Amino acid sequence: MARFRKAAAVLAAGCSAALLTGLAPAGNGIEDESARAIVDKARTELAEARSVHMVAHAAGEEGEAALDLRFDVDGNCAGSVSLPRGGGRAEIVKRGQDIWVKPDGAFLRSQVPAPAADGAAALIGDRWLHGTSGDALLRKLTDVCDLKDFQRAYASHLATGDLSKGGRATVGGSPAVTVTATRGGDTATFYVATEGEPRLLRLEGREDGRSARADFLDYGAPVPARTPPPEQSVDISGLR
Repeated sequence: MARFRKAAAVLAAGCSAALLTGLAPAGNGIEDESARAIVDKARTELAEARSVHMVAHAAGEEGEAALDLRFDVDGNCAGSVSLPRGGGRAEIVKRGQDIWVKPDGAFLRSQVPAPAADGAAALIGDRWLHGTSGDALLRKLTDVCDLKDFQRAYASHLATGDLSKGGRATVGGSPAVTVTATRGGDTATFYVATEGEPRLLRLEGREDGRSARADFLDYGAPVPARTPPPEQSVDISGLR
């Protein structure tokens, strides 16, 4: 029995050490790199991501807009968008060429001409509006779901500007290092993970008098594949 207890104690200690070693996040050394190297590696991580979850807020003279979206390089997405100046909120689901939008009344009134807005609201009710990415009314939302387009825009935005390395920070419990880019009167601060892969965790700044912040989560996680059932959907052709 004594031998058994000793063996069990050794095994438990070994397992504990292995678990702690395996589960403890390892520093990736990115905070020792130059500002340009940090931003370039974060850009590479985002450019190579097959999917990502972005939670963004932007504020300006026109008010505040918000976006909570999971999207991928195949054009699939699921989430919501809120427009400034009382423009309302809409849920979005896109799979392939099919897109579903569940707008509230304010969102409909901001997107549909006034004489037709009430009729559209009565037709849709609490259901989803279903169409394809080729429909003019849904084209803007289709563009929002394009992760590839966002990746290109991000890469272009970093092509110019003076970079300065900042200090340590925490984003959603994850340690990060900051780099600030300055171009004219505009600034942008990048929060890059210092554990695991050097991924962009947050981007915030000011541009043309507008402030914005975007958090990036769940790199590589699949976009939810569930789509609204037909009985809860209205075809967009009914609005024409």
